[in-house]
Amino acid sequence: MHKILILTSGNVSKLDGFSDLVDKGSFADINFDSGSKDLKSSFAIRFKNNDLKTYKLIYFRMVGKSLEIATLVVDYAKQNGIQIVDRMYETAHLLPISLGKALEMRKLQEKGIPIPKTVFGSFDGIDFPYIVKSTTGQKSREVWLVNNLKELELLRSKIDNNKLYFIQELIANARRIRVLVVGDKAIGAIARQTKWNKDETKETLKIIPEDIQKLALESAKTVDLDICGIDILVDSKTNEKYVIEANAAPAWKLINKYCGVIVEDEIIKYLSKQI
Repeated sequence: MHKILILTSGNVSKLDGFSDLVDKGSFADINFDSGSKDLKSSFAIRFKNNDLKTYKLIYFRMVGKSLEIATLVVDYAKQNGIQIVDRMYETAHLLPISLGKALEMRKLQEKGIPIPKTVFGSFDGIDFPYIVKSTTGQKSREVWLVNNLKELELLRSKIDNNKLYFIQELIANARRIRVLVVGDKAIGAIARQTKWNKDETKETLKIIPEDIQKLALESAKTVDLDICGIDILVDSKTNEKYVIEANAAPAWKLINKYCGVIVEDEIIKYLSKQI
């Protein structure tokens, strides 16, 4: 029995990179009962056959579609003094799959962190061309470049009207830097051109510039994320920097491949220090 449990939604193989010094599994492995009929034994939530009270810390690698079970785990953890990572999940009354994009952008802006001009729930207020995004899009899905009113009308005829969309100003000729944050460290960064930039230059930031590190760490702290990917746009002409996303369940395959770190090991080191 270990003191740390890592849970994910869906395929557990995504946790294979983590060492055997922790327990790991799926939200589907969570079960619970209300105790015996005579009420002498209390309500218990278990991971397989282990009461969650035996753990000091539980890390949610990815909540995904397991929102209901994850909410139950958080509530039980609060009652029994079990730490949850990320902190965002501990402080939420209703557990988010990730911090809502509107709230995320508002928190960043209120903190003085630069973001592109953004409008939620409307397609007006920003001059063309601009970017349209769904608040539920992942891995650059449900993101569109709109150059004019005709393209906007065509897009609006195709998208799901039950979803929430927002628009952001286009930062032309920008490169996108994904910084992986673990605790109070930026452990790796990959620079890529945006999907709207035809320049295919790719770069690994072996040494992350101090200003990029500072911006990423401040952004993670602002949205209460301990382990996350912070996406930063850098204007190639002005060198101005804008935060466009704080991802609570980031992919890190490229960080492992190019940055000389093993992300899973860095996460275990961080989690171990929290207990």
